[in-house]
Amino acid sequence: MSIPKGIITAGEAQDLSDNWTKLRSRENNTAAGKPDNRSSWYSLDDMQDFLNLIKEENKNVNGVRFYLGTETTQKDPKGLTTIFMVPTEADGKGNNKDIPNAKGMDRGEQGDPVQNGYPQ
Repeated sequence: MSIPKGIITAGEAQDLSDNWTKLRSRENNTAAGKPDNRSSWYSLDDMQDFLNLIKEENKNVNGVRFYLGTETTQKDPKGLTTIFMVPTEADGKGNNKDIPNAKGMDRGEQGDPVQNGYPQ
């Protein structure tokens, strides 16, 4: 089994979460008007199905980019932070670009409670 690039330890994950708490949580909570979402969870089956779908629909797909977003509703116009994914492809110049008009994936489950950091 090959080890993917970017693997981090649990301690490094804890540091990243702690840094976000110190440097971003207050502003995000203020913007949301309540404790903001800290994570998104996706099942392995949904992730694999998404990867299969984007490979099938986009012949040059080479990866997935993750974005932070804010999902709002009429009932909750400030919304909560979400993480969504879009497929990418190489542009021939050494860059990975989002594939225009490709399907993305969102609607992961929020943290419980939403403000919980790492680990849950």
